[in-house]
Amino acid sequence: MGKAGLASCTFIGSKIKVDTMSCEGVGDVLDHPVGETHTQDSHKEEPLPATPSHRPQASVDSHSLEYRMNHKKRGLALIIVYENYGSTDTMKRDSAQNDLEITVKAFKHLGFDTEEHWDLKRDDLKLVLKKVAATDHSQHDALAVIFMSHGGLNEKNNREFICVYDGKVDTSVLWENFTAEKCPSLAGKPKMFFIQACRGEATDKGIQLKKPKGVGVSTDYFDPRKKEDYVIPIHADMLRMWASYPGMYAFKSNYFGKKRSVFIHFLCQVILDDSHRDDLATLLLRVTREVAIEYESCCPNNRFLDRNKQIPYTFSTLMRKIYFYERK
Repeated sequence: MGKAGLASCTFIGSKIKVDTMSCEGVGDVLDHPVGETHTQDSHKEEPLPATPSHRPQASVDSHSLEYRMNHKKRGLALIIVYENYGSTDTMKRDSAQNDLEITVKAFKHLGFDTEEHWDLKRDDLKLVLKKVAATDHSQHDALAVIFMSHGGLNEKNNREFICVYDGKVDTSVLWENFTAEKCPSLAGKPKMFFIQACRGEATDKGIQLKKPKGVGVSTDYFDPRKKEDYVIPIHADMLRMWASYPGMYAFKSNYFGKKRSVFIHFLCQVILDDSHRDDLATLLLRVTREVAIEYESCCPNNRFLDRNKQIPYTFSTLMRKIYFYERK
């Protein structure tokens, strides 16, 4: 099979030029499932919910507006990056080293300890994630997982996948070990997943808007109640942010002479510039806006890839604000 539908981008002023054959996606190379098959025993009983005596201790009271970010350690930033693959059909990610360097710099800036893994095979990736989930995070503020590879959408089952050294896995493998029941020492704490990978082969030509008049915004707050025992859903306190909208490409570009993934560049740059004054939600809104407004591909010789837009996509079950700096 050929490496169809791949593209990379370079900035031209405030725009970005896209060159064919180097996108964060895998065209028709991995349309068919690779490797493992998942089966389900319909007679297997689900584990009972934890009883009150086994529930993890809350790190904040139930109606706090902010996560507690003053534990002994900020926590781990697990960085999983792919450059090379076992199959020659899967293109080398030539932005990998530059992506890693700015990612390490940004998350160390936030106070995280960083752990890096390169070009993991399927089983090794799952082992690393399970090992991190089994770690005692009781003295940590949070967890961050940053994953950088190729990816796509399996049209047979409509499930997204990410590419590993020896094939592909469902994207959900990244967070499935970190629910409150499986990783109790992170229960009630923010768990953040940032995914740089294509989510399909569709493109976005965008639409031109007129500049609107300003609109005022107000927010209502209420006082936290006194600290008490409370129950949270097992999928609470998670944030997942993808480089692109479902089904869409994610692009790379040359920026300041270095090839980087567009999403990774803006994510890390916003962290480095503004994490000392804004909460995480505000930071990620800026990342989304910067990618969406500043980015546009330019490839006059390829109508499919020319003048495309990209917008990150965020899914969140966070219940509170995250500040990475000490507030007065």
